[in-house]
Amino acid sequence: MRYLHGLDALRIVASVMVVYDHLHGWFASGGQRWRFDENLDAAVLGPLRLDALMGAFGICTFFVVSGVVITHAAFRESPGRFVARRAVRIVPLLWAVVLLVWVLAVVHVPAGVTGPVDVRDLLTNLTLTNFFVPNQTGLDLVTWTLAVQIAYYLFVAATIPLLRRWPWLPPALAVTVVSVLLSVVHDESTPATHMLRVIITFLPILFIGQLVGLARLGRLHPLAALAYGVLQCLLLARADMTSDLTPAIPGYTRMVVCIALLVIVCCRLDGGLVAGRWTRGVANRTYAVFLVHVPVLYVTPHLLSTTTGTTLAFLIAIVATAVVADLLYRFVEVPCVRWYRKWENRGRNSAERAPDDLAGRVEAAR
Repeated sequence: MRYLHGLDALRIVASVMVVYDHLHGWFASGGQRWRFDENLDAAVLGPLRLDALMGAFGICTFFVVSGVVITHAAFRESPGRFVARRAVRIVPLLWAVVLLVWVLAVVHVPAGVTGPVDVRDLLTNLTLTNFFVPNQTGLDLVTWTLAVQIAYYLFVAATIPLLRRWPWLPPALAVTVVSVLLSVVHDESTPATHMLRVIITFLPILFIGQLVGLARLGRLHPLAALAYGVLQCLLLARADMTSDLTPAIPGYTRMVVCIALLVIVCCRLDGGLVAGRWTRGVANRTYAVFLVHVPVLYVTPHLLSTTTGTTLAFLIAIVATAVVADLLYRFVEVPCVRWYRKWENRGRNSAERAPDDLAGRVEAAR
């Protein structure tokens, strides 16, 4: 299966939308006027009805793209290797960013954290249990999306044997599981039940991405994928209608359908700019950008906007986000992945050499 260059370009667009939305929110919460944002809203975002959907559109795009990419990986990896590779991909960078924000909060540097923090806050954020435990301070609030991703990873890992033998069965199980959970989890009065409802509400988006991936791989007939996709969209609508808190996104189901169609189109893009070295390099850093942009955007505009003006503060914040994300990618994400792959390959080579060594010992004994 060829590399899906178009999805790299889409990840970059989604990352820009999420960063811009959070920066817009920062200025709005501070009561500051940002003329560039006002002009963009009037000329582009308003007519496209994206003024209130930028961040949600970007995050849901990440979910669909992840569903596609992870489906491809599931056909190449065993369940154990699948889980290990996903963990190495997301955990070290998560821990590095959470620890960095915690240190900033301890020394009272504004990084988007409200209130004092302690060691318990650090531990719960490192394990993402801060979303399930009452009275816990969130150090990097965008990490709620990782809870949804991890739930999807665990489902895929558990169903890899079924996916390879009966590709139609895991999508059927996905529809059943989400439907049952929506029927069971009604109350959102506690952090734990609210977070469970969030996970249940957004999981269908990843399952729609899985359907796109299965259809592209030829493992599922397009009409079957379409039928399952319709069922997942109905579950999206059901989740939206049965909760006042989650997802709280206008036109949620319609937006996800548009994103799915966009992903299908982008899967066919190849060559030119989307296949360029810079595109892939920037796309590889989108996870680091996603994790670190909120703390950086809260630190730099807070320090600069009152003296330099909002537009210059915005540009400095963007440059700072890019620099910090690149450093984290180069010195945390890449070394951890390389170390694990080297360890993984060493174990594989040892297992391959063992039969040869045994045969040699038998031959020598003769």
